[in-house]
Amino acid sequence: QQQERQQQQRQQERQQQQQRQQERQQQQQQQERRQQQKQQERQQQQERQQQQRQQERQQQQQQQERQQQQRQQERQQQQQRQQERQQQQQQQERQQQQQQQERQQQHQQQH
Repeated sequence: QQQERQQQQRQQERQQQQQRQQERQQQQQQQERRQQQKQQERQQQQERQQQQRQQERQQQQQQQERQQQQRQQERQQQQQRQQERQQQQQQQERQQQQQQQERQQQHQQQH
């Protein structure tokens, strides 16, 4: 009987030990889960930030392109105005020449 009791006691102790081990393992698992979660959150945040930065860069680029386009348009307009001025000038000169010619002809006719 005493032997049996001793055996039982040993069994109980083993069981207790096992239980403690299980608890330790569980705790560890929990810790790891928490760590993982933290890591995930960090990653997500980083990705969000990256995305945001990318978006901002894109926006900036777009703005730059818009500005460039605008400048180009203005240049074109200026050029056009210049061309028109030149054309007008040419026309004027042609008219003047014609008038001069006519005057010369008249003069000759009179002579």
